[in-house]
Amino acid sequence: MKHFYNFFSKRNEKANYLNRALFGFTVLLGGGSLVSAQVSAYNFAQSSETYTSITGTVLAEATGNTSATNLDSNFYPVTLPFGFVFNGTSYTSLNVSTNGFITFGATAPATSTSSPISGTVAYDGAVSAWGRDLSTVFDINGTTGNISWETVGSAPNREIVIQWKNFRPAYSASTTAAYTFSFQIRLQETSNAIKMVYNSGAFLVGSTAIATTAQIGLRGSTNTDFNNRLNATTLEFINSTAGTANSSTQAANTTNAIPGMPPAGLTYTWSVPTCWMPSGVNVTGATTNSATVNWTAPSPAPANGYEVYYSTSNTVPTASTPATITGITGLSTPLSPLQPASNYFVWVRSVCSTSDKSNWTPLTNFTTQCDALPGSYFEGFEGYTGVTNGNAGILPVCWTNLGSNNGGHISNSTTITGSNTLYMWTSGTRIAYVALPAMSTLQSGTYKLKFDAKASVTANGILQVGYVDPSNNFVQLTTFSVTTTNTVYPFTFDIPALPAGVTQLALKNLGTPANSLSIDNISYEPRTLSTLETAKKEALKIYPNPFSDNINISDVDKVKSVIVADVSGRIVKMIDNVSSSVNLSELKTGLYILNVQYKDGTKSSHKIIKK
Repeated sequence: MKHFYNFFSKRNEKANYLNRALFGFTVLLGGGSLVSAQVSAYNFAQSSETYTSITGTVLAEATGNTSATNLDSNFYPVTLPFGFVFNGTSYTSLNVSTNGFITFGATAPATSTSSPISGTVAYDGAVSAWGRDLSTVFDINGTTGNISWETVGSAPNREIVIQWKNFRPAYSASTTAAYTFSFQIRLQETSNAIKMVYNSGAFLVGSTAIATTAQIGLRGSTNTDFNNRLNATTLEFINSTAGTANSSTQAANTTNAIPGMPPAGLTYTWSVPTCWMPSGVNVTGATTNSATVNWTAPSPAPANGYEVYYSTSNTVPTASTPATITGITGLSTPLSPLQPASNYFVWVRSVCSTSDKSNWTPLTNFTTQCDALPGSYFEGFEGYTGVTNGNAGILPVCWTNLGSNNGGHISNSTTITGSNTLYMWTSGTRIAYVALPAMSTLQSGTYKLKFDAKASVTANGILQVGYVDPSNNFVQLTTFSVTTTNTVYPFTFDIPALPAGVTQLALKNLGTPANSLSIDNISYEPRTLSTLETAKKEALKIYPNPFSDNINISDVDKVKSVIVADVSGRIVKMIDNVSSSVNLSELKTGLYILNVQYKDGTKSSHKIIKK
């Protein structure tokens, strides 16, 4: 008879028995797969117990001390006396590898598999007590190693015990230096818990130290689902921590106390969680200040929904970390408010009850979109690591490398001021082509672009300033020439009113082959208003000023829209259908800029004060 997880609350033993029976019957009808599980959700505990050797069925025994005879690189199938549920599926057979692990499923490990957790062989799962290339000994000082298995105990609390007896901690065929130890994997009926129990080791002959590492833990159907242990050579074996990658290992040494070897009775236990975590976490619809996180429900789904934790730090939350969002009943939730151009990390967990919550899912990260620059902007290119070997390098946040074949990049090879510049170079068919951060529509037609440029290789460098149209074509607005090498040229350009939807300016180096230009101290700054714009600003009446709640605008029939920004340039209100009286009661006391967009395309700006 197969035995299955008890996912139900323990009201009383009779109810539990009925629940188990009904649930098991349902699963039998469904084919034996219990849950969309993850071994990463199993709970881990370490204890000290008694190592009890078995004398069961011997699967293989060494007959010599060569690679062909010392149980090196082989596996043995075992039919189980009861169904053992691993990672949500009940199995009645498994494979035992000489390399210190077992696997489940129709696909067997390769005979040479020695990295059972990080390996890519498509078995359904693995339990690894000492995963690495191993061998045993034959008749060294009267000791011979073997692999055996036995069922101990009485139903429904039996254990399947697989034992590696007198194995070396790393492969060797030496007969003059031999250290051996023993270990077991124990599979428990009903609870489906997994135990790894170790016995202490000793030198049979010689005393040459053996330093080694082993993969210890669980793997699911793929190596992305793992639950393993980790200790470096500077940490005792018994003080391991959770693995950080599927390739994490425990270090061991037969002579040095640190890291040492497992002591007699050291027991690792992985138990089945009562609350399974969701899977398939992903983030969609990221904007400048929001995103949506989605996931797939485990089976069975949690009775009390889900919780989400997100942060700009990748510090993994613990069981006691307060969730950012609670009480989620669906399979997605919005994340808001977020900061623009920022990398966020997000985790999700199931809530089965107030006292029973799943582990947090593995880390998922995403980046919010860049926000349009609402006001004056300056970039000196400091604080960014440059490159000097012609590779693409990095750009400041919200800049875009539009060039192909190694376009614009940060460099510290040709400075103007400070230590870094935007280094744009061409060579043959290569181009250097970058887009600046997007501007708000407020800046189009009211700001100027300023920067310093210097040619560092050849004279007569030509720099285009323009934008990329919706068809991805570069549209030139103006050009600048850098006629002499190693001379700094300051440039100022009044940004015209750009076509609807265009908010990014682009710089393009059109110099001769092997030409390079360094751009530094680039900025958007308010430009001087034209005579027409000045006249309109003077003609428009904004009153009262200072104001309390409402401000009045004259000649409102000529006004297309109004944008209110604070003194830092942050837009606080946008009004498209402007009336003669504008309610600004929600603004805090202080100074603001009222930017007026006229129907003929011109603009004006006015300082206003909220009392």
